[in-house]
Parts: sequence; C-alpha cells; structure tokens
Amino acid sequence: MLSSLASQTSSQTEPAKLTIRQVLQRSVMLVLQSAPREIINLMLLSLVSGAGPSIALYFGKVVIDEVTRLLSDDLTATALTTLLNNQLLLTAIAITVLLNIAIDSLQPIDTNLVTALRDRVRGSAQEKMIEKVSTFEDIALFEDPKRLNLITLTEEKSLFKLQEITFKLIEILTGTLRLVPSMLLTATIAWWIPLLLLTAFIPTMHCRLKHHDQSWRVEEIQASLSRQMKIYAKVLTEDGYAKEVRLLSLQPILLQRWRDLFEQIFQEMQRVRRSGAIQTMSWSLLSGLGAAVPYVFIILGVLDRRYTFGDLALFTGLILELRNGIFLLVYSFTGLYDVSLGVRPLFELLDLQPQILSGAKPIPSPDRSPQTQTNGIHINNLSFTYPGSEKSILQDINLAIAPGEMIALVGENGAGKTTLAKLLCRLYDPTEGTILWNGRDYRDLKLDELRSQIAVVMQDYARFPATLRENVGWGDLPQVEADPAIEQVLEEAGVAQLIHTLDQGLDTPLGKQLEHGVDLSGGQWQRVAIARSLLRSQAELLVFDEPTAALDPKNEHEIYQIFRAIAQGRMTVVVSHRLALAKLADRIIVLEQGKILEAGTHAQLMENGHRYCEMFTRQASSYVTT
Repeated sequence: MLSSLASQTSSQTEPAKLTIRQVLQRSVMLVLQSAPREIINLMLLSLVSGAGPSIALYFGKVVIDEVTRLLSDDLTATALTTLLNNQLLLTAIAITVLLNIAIDSLQPIDTNLVTALRDRVRGSAQEKMIEKVSTFEDIALFEDPKRLNLITLTEEKSLFKLQEITFKLIEILTGTLRLVPSMLLTATIAWWIPLLLLTAFIPTMHCRLKHHDQSWRVEEIQASLSRQMKIYAKVLTEDGYAKEVRLLSLQPILLQRWRDLFEQIFQEMQRVRRSGAIQTMSWSLLSGLGAAVPYVFIILGVLDRRYTFGDLALFTGLILELRNGIFLLVYSFTGLYDVSLGVRPLFELLDLQPQILSGAKPIPSPDRSPQTQTNGIHINNLSFTYPGSEKSILQDINLAIAPGEMIALVGENGAGKTTLAKLLCRLYDPTEGTILWNGRDYRDLKLDELRSQIAVVMQDYARFPATLRENVGWGDLPQVEADPAIEQVLEEAGVAQLIHTLDQGLDTPLGKQLEHGVDLSGGQWQRVAIARSLLRSQAELLVFDEPTAALDPKNEHEIYQIFRAIAQGRMTVVVSHRLALAKLADRIIVLEQGKILEAGTHAQLMENGHRYCEMFTRQASSYVTT
C-alpha cells in the first residue's frame, strides 16, 4: 500500500503537458506583468507605425488626383501661388509629410522600448526559473535526467524564446493595425481582393506551423545531447578540471566528443530546415500569384478609365501594404506558435511539484516522562529507490538513534550510507516506511523547522563564492554578523589563523571566480564547512558525511576530538570510510547492498569477526609499513 501511495505521489509531481493556447496565455500574462509601461507605450507607437502607411497612401492619392486635375486646367498663376491657394492639396501634402516624419522619428523610441521590454521579460522569467530551482524542496530535480533536460531546455531555449514572444506580439499588433485600414480601403476596389490575398497565404501558414512542430520535436529529443555538450564544455573550460585535462592531454578527446555531438544536432536540424524551406518556398509562389491578380486588375481599370492615376498609386500601394501586412501577420503568428513551443518547458518547470511537501506541525520536544521510547530518531521498515530508477538503494532499514548518541554508518561504496544520510536530512522522503523525530513522522513536521535542527557537513560540501564571514555565517543566518561566534567556530574547526592570514580577515572573498578572491586548500575548505555546521548550535542532529575526506592523517585526530566534543548531548550520524573515526562512535552500523548487515560497538564487531572486522583489519594493514 505504501509503495503504491509513493508511486501515486511521484506521478502527481509531474505536470500535465501544456497546450499551445495555455502556454501563450501564460506567456502574455508574464509579459504584461513584467513590463506594463513598456507594453502601453509600444501599443501607442504601433498605432502610428501600423496605421500610418495606409493613411499616408490615401493622402498620397489625394495629392496625385489634385495635381492631375490642376494640370488639366488652364493655369495662369504660378505653381507656388496655385499650391498655396489649394487648401486640399496643402492639407494632403502636410499630412503625408508629417506622417512619414513621425514614422521615421519614432523608430529610435520604438527600438529603445523593445529593448527595455526584452530585458525586463527575460529578467523576470529568469528570476522565476532560479527561484523555482533554488527553492525546490528535494534534490530529485538534480538527479533525474528528464528534469535535468527540462532545466536545459528552459535555460537554452525558453528564456530566449520568451523574449521573442514579446517581439511577435508587437509584430502582430503592428501587422493588425496595418492590415485593417489597408483591407478596408482595398475592399473599395473590389470586395474579393482582400479575401484572395488572405486565402493565398493559408497554405504557407499551415506549412510553417508544421515545420515549427517538426523542429521543436527534434530539439526536445536532442535536449539530452545538448546537456552532454555542456558537460564537455564545462570540463574543457572550468578550473576544476584544468590541471588534469592538461596533464593527461585530454583536450583532443573531449573536444572531439563536443564536435561530434554538435555535428549530430546540427545535421538533424539542417534536415528539418531544408525540408521546411523547400515546402514554404513552394507555397510562397501561390501567395505571390494571389497578389499579381489584383495588381493586373487595377492596371486594366486605369486603362479602361474606371480609375484615376491617383487610384492607381493608392491601390497599388494598398495591395502591397495589405500583402505586407498579411505576410507580417502570417510569419508573426507562425513564429508565435514556434516560440510558444520553446517557452513551454519554462512553465512545465514552474509547474513541477516536489515529492517532499512541508508538514504543518511544529518540531516536537522530547518526552520528559520516564521510560519513554519515543525520543530521538526512529527509522521503521525504510526502503528507498531514487526517482526514475527501479533499483532499491535501501531495503527494510530499522534503526533508532537515541538523544546524545553517536552512530557511524560504514560499508563499501554503494552500500547506501550517503543515501541514508540524505533521508535523515529530509532531502528525500522514503519510498516505503517512516522516519520519526521524537515520535512524530518527518512528513508531518514543518520542513524549515526540521532542517533548522540539523547541522550537516556533506562529502560534496559547498564552496560558496562569498566572503569567509558568509561561508561560515550562512550556517546560521542570524549570526552572520556575529564576529565572536564565527571566530569561535573557526577556532574549534582549527582554522582560526585564516582570520589573521587573509588580507581582509572575515570579509575576504573566497573563490578565484570572485574579483580579488582567495582560494583555500581542500583541507581548509573542509574545515570552513565544518565551522559552518558548528555555528548551528541549536541543532539536535549532526550529520557528517566523510567529514575528514580532505584531511591528512596528521590532522584527523584533532578533527575526531572536535566531533566528539560537539556531539555531546546531540544525535550524531557519521558516514566514513575511515574506520578510525568509527571507533569513536557509541554504535557502528554496517551497511551492505542497502541492508543493515551488523550493528554494535567497535569491540563487539571486532569480536564477532564478520564484515566490519574484515574491513577494519584490511584498512589497518594499509598503515603498516613493510
């Protein structure tokens, strides 16, 4: 039952596939919320730039017709006098000139507004993506290939496509404002001309929509390849790999793998592009013929004296304006469809729900009544399988950790030690079984409160690109400015000398990626991580995952004593391959293939002579010189 419930919960975290209409609606709302002022100003500018050309064409016709009429009369006055005395001609010329000047002069303002709109929309969307990823309660988001592909598509496609949506929406608005007046004026020639031009573009629109669908399917399929390209690029360009890449001369191999992936993606996209270009070009010929028919019709009308020369100029310009308006709308609408496909991963990412949900109940205090068995942590029948995998990492784990007790989790690689530590920190929830804190299920407790009671030093501890003060102070945010407390935990972790040796003391930036940043040795970084956990003095549970991995044997004993001292009165879980640290534990838990193989003190397990005894004897022999 628990298994089916977990499966059901997992499936509920996957968002439903969004339709293009839903994506478009949410995109428009995001654009409107991000830059309302820019949108209003662009709409006003679009009104001028969209309707202006058709109005200018109409008054251009008035100028031509009035000049033609004046030339047919027997003029006795000078040209200037004739012009000044003709109010209609003067008004038409003035409006035509002013409209053209307005359209040209507003272009820089339009460019500035579009750029501002683009930046605001991109910034808003990126902020939402970063907030979603950074506040996702569990870490399955970073360990599930499907979700990693979703993040990749969002970063590489959606953020850029969302910018394009703003341009397409403006193009559609401008195209509509160009289309409506030109269509109404063109209908005065013959009612069938606008319909013919619109109908001629329908096959082209259908063809482009189909092409965009095919292109996006290829991009979705290739998201995994794109992510692999980023991995190889990272290995080739980041400092964490720089020394070994150069010493092992791996550049040609890694660069060739990057090239192969790029070529594979490029060739598949080129195949789709060529096919789409040929089909679109073929149907574009039909739309070209659709525009030729009314053009010939007007010329015949002028020769038949049904239209004036002004009509010829007006109607020819209107047909071209109408065709351009339709062309702009077709390509904007199909482009909008394309960018909506590209934006969909962003909203699917924003719709993702974590498997871990915060409970509503506060952290329970220990039961002070005598003979209670609910205090501490109790793990009951726990099993766990990583999302997207079918292999169980932990199976039927039963374990109790009493207040003030230190336990050590030991075992070979892949035994499930670090996974159990992650579950204790509630970075995941069990697939089956429960974890109880002072008798209350983890799932029922407020997540923030629970994690505030846990201090952690993980095997892959963070090296924050921040000051020394922040690297330590972020362990307990209210104390980030409490220098005495920070100095004390640095001293306890054995790196108090950093305050004096670094130029800016606690305010020294750490990390080469920061300007004037200072890098530390691996052992110093790990001691800073330990100090960060020490600052969380209110924590009831300490979790140390390979806490001495980067330390040399000379410093190990000192760190062991620090752990033993700070563990007093707290529940402590230590994951370690170095069994000398396990000797300090009150109890040792031996894991093998996701199950508890044996448990006891160091002396008891050595006396038993089973797996722990074998591991300890083998490890101890490696320190014996021959």
